[in-house]
This record gives sequence, structure tokens and C-alpha cells, in this order.
Amino acid sequence: MNEGNKGENIVLIGFMGCGKTSVTKELAKRLNLNFIDMDEKIEKAEGKTVSEIFRDHGEAYFRELETTYLKSLKDQKNKIISTGGGVILREENIEMLKKIGVVVFLQADVAHILKNIKDDHKRPLLQEEQDLEGKISSMLEIREPLYLSTANVIIQTSGKPIKSIVDEILAIL
Repeated sequence: MNEGNKGENIVLIGFMGCGKTSVTKELAKRLNLNFIDMDEKIEKAEGKTVSEIFRDHGEAYFRELETTYLKSLKDQKNKIISTGGGVILREENIEMLKKIGVVVFLQADVAHILKNIKDDHKRPLLQEEQDLEGKISSMLEIREPLYLSTANVIIQTSGKPIKSIVDEILAIL
């Protein structure tokens, strides 16, 4: 990271299946920093998986948990933070993300996302969905402008290995 970014967090945003978790772990390793996976922290605090939280309490409840957890990150420094794909659906979260650190949008196309999540049954918003590609496309239509307006940096991840994505991020920061 450049001198100007020392102490700042790197916050990864993007649609499910774009590589946030893998990139977060590799970035943390390369920079010798700790990482925070928001979904993991929420699961641990609730004693349930994200899918179970959605099933038992609904999406609105989960989004509230995300907002609460984001607020707790305001004093964190030198962390790599992986967010949930829908964190940008709340305006207050967008403002907090921008204050927490440098926001990197990992952008992926529908084919890449589909390839990464088609056999993953832990995605609550896609469970029991017959037309996965259509659902992903419609969700991206809503979310993509929010990701783009929130991000300081945009990295295309489709078809790239994790190492290349991390190299790109490090070259920019």
C-alpha cells in the first residue's frame, strides 16, 4: 500500500460469487494484516448461518445486523474487510463503508458469478430459484450502480485468478 493509505482499511464489496472472501484472505496474507469477514462475524454472533438468519428472521433483520456490525468497525485500522453482497442496499451502510476505508468493488459478470455459486446452497437469496441466471441479472441491475457509486477502486474479477486480482489491487493502492 502507498504511504498515504497506511492505517486505512481496505473494504471489499461486490456481488456474491465475485471472489470477496478469497481476495480478502489473500490480500490479508500478502499485506500481513488481519481480515474481517462480516458474514462470518454475524454468523458467529447469531449462532446461525446467514441462510438460517434469512429463513428464521428475514432479510430486513439480516440487513439490520450488517448495519450494526458496520458501526462497530468505525475505529478499526489496518484491516481487510469483506462485506456481504447486499451491504450496499442501505444508504447508511454506503456512507459508513466510505468512512471505514478504501472501498474496492470486485466486479464480475453474470457468467462468472453463476459459475462460482451454482452449486453453493448457502446463498439465501438464490435458494429454490429456478432461473438462477435471470435472478442474478435482475439483482445485479439494482446493485451494480450502488457498487459503482460506493467504490474508490473497481477491479474486474471475471476469469482472473485470485493472485492476479490481488496484484491489481496492490498496484492501485
